[in-house]
Amino acid sequence: MPSIPALVEPTLLEWARRSANLEPVAAARKIGIPDGRIEEWESGETRPTIAQLRTAANVYRRALAVFFLPEPPSGFETLRDFRRLALQQSGAWSAALHAEYRRAHLQRDALLEIAELDEEPPVAEWLLRNLPDDDDSLAMRAREHLRGQALLPPPTTAADEYKHLNYWTNALEEAGVLVMSTEGGQVAVEEMRAFSLYFDLVPVIMLNGTDATRGRLFSLLHEYAHLLLHTEGLCDTTTDTRATSPDRALEARCNALAAAMLMPEQAILTSPLVKEHPAGQPWSLPELIEAAQPFGVSAEAFLRRLVTLGKVPLKHYQEFREGRDSPVVRSRSGRGNFYYTKARDLGKGYVRRVAGAHRRALIDSNTAATYLDVKVGQIAKLAEVSQV
Repeated sequence: MPSIPALVEPTLLEWARRSANLEPVAAARKIGIPDGRIEEWESGETRPTIAQLRTAANVYRRALAVFFLPEPPSGFETLRDFRRLALQQSGAWSAALHAEYRRAHLQRDALLEIAELDEEPPVAEWLLRNLPDDDDSLAMRAREHLRGQALLPPPTTAADEYKHLNYWTNALEEAGVLVMSTEGGQVAVEEMRAFSLYFDLVPVIMLNGTDATRGRLFSLLHEYAHLLLHTEGLCDTTTDTRATSPDRALEARCNALAAAMLMPEQAILTSPLVKEHPAGQPWSLPELIEAAQPFGVSAEAFLRRLVTLGKVPLKHYQEFREGRDSPVVRSRSGRGNFYYTKARDLGKGYVRRVAGAHRRALIDSNTAATYLDVKVGQIAKLAEVSQV
C-alpha cells in the first residue's frame, strides 16, 4: 500500500523546526529520515508521509493539527526577553522551553474551563489596586497581602528553604496565580530561571524545576513583582551592578521588590547577626549562609539586600561575586517520587482545582486525567500529595 503524503505547507514545516531550535540535519536524524530530506520538505520538492509528519510533530513538540494550518501563526510564543545574555542567545528558545510555554497556556486554559463550568470566576486576589508610589511600601503591602492569603503557617526562623518556598507558593496559588515548574530537567537554568505570563485572571509563574530551592524562591517573588507591575517576560534574575538598558533596569527593580518582600528591612536590621557584625568588615560565606537561613534565601541575595540597606558597601558585594567561579545553581539528581514531582511541576494548586472539579463531577475522569497528564487510576494519589 503506497504511503499517503501529508498536505502540509512547507513554511509550516520550516517554522516548526526553527521554533524547536533544530538544524535540518539534526531534525532529519531525530525523525529517522535521510540527510537532505528536511530541505526537500521545506522547499516543497517532496512531502512527508502522514506517518513521518506524526514523528516530526513529536520531535518538534507540536500538535499534529498545527501542521494543517494555512500558514505559521503570527505572534505565536513570544515573551519579552529580560535575560542578561539575550543578545548573545539571539532570542532563540530550545524545544523544551517552547513546550513549557505551551504547557503553561494549556493549564491556564484548563483552569478557565473549570471556572466556567463552575459558574464561579477565578480568584484574583493577587492583583493590588492603587499601588503605592515607592517600592518599599509596595513590597511591604504585597508581602502582607500574600501572607493573608496563605493557608500554611508562616515559616519559622528555623525552617528550611523548602518550607519557605512552599509557603510563598501556596500564598500565590490561593491568591489566584498558577505556579508551575518545568518538567524533567529539560530546560537548562542557564536558559531560563523563570517566566511569567500576565493576565488579570489566572496569571502564570513558571519556575525552573532544576534550579536550587533558594533560587526558585527568589524567582517566584521576582515574577510576582513583574505581575504587580503589569509586565511579563523570560527572566534570569541575575543582578547587575549597573543597569544597561530599560529592560535590565526593570529586572533590577523586580529583584529589589522580591528582596524586600522576602527580607523586610526591619527584620534584617534587627537580626542579631547583622547588628553584631563589625562595621566595614566583609562578610564570609559561612556568616552569610547563617544570616540568610531565617529568610530562606541565598547568601548572595542576602548580601545584596545588605548593600541596598546601606549595611555593606557595593564593592564588598562585587568582590564576593568575583571571588566565586559561578552562581550557586544546583541541579538535583534523579526524578524522585513520581507523584510529588508531578504535583510540583503541574502546581499543587492546579492539581487541587482539577481534582476538586473531578470530585464534584464537573469534569469526567478522562478529562481530569488529560488535564493532569496522568492515568485515571493515578488521579486520587496525585490529589492526595497535593493537599495543603
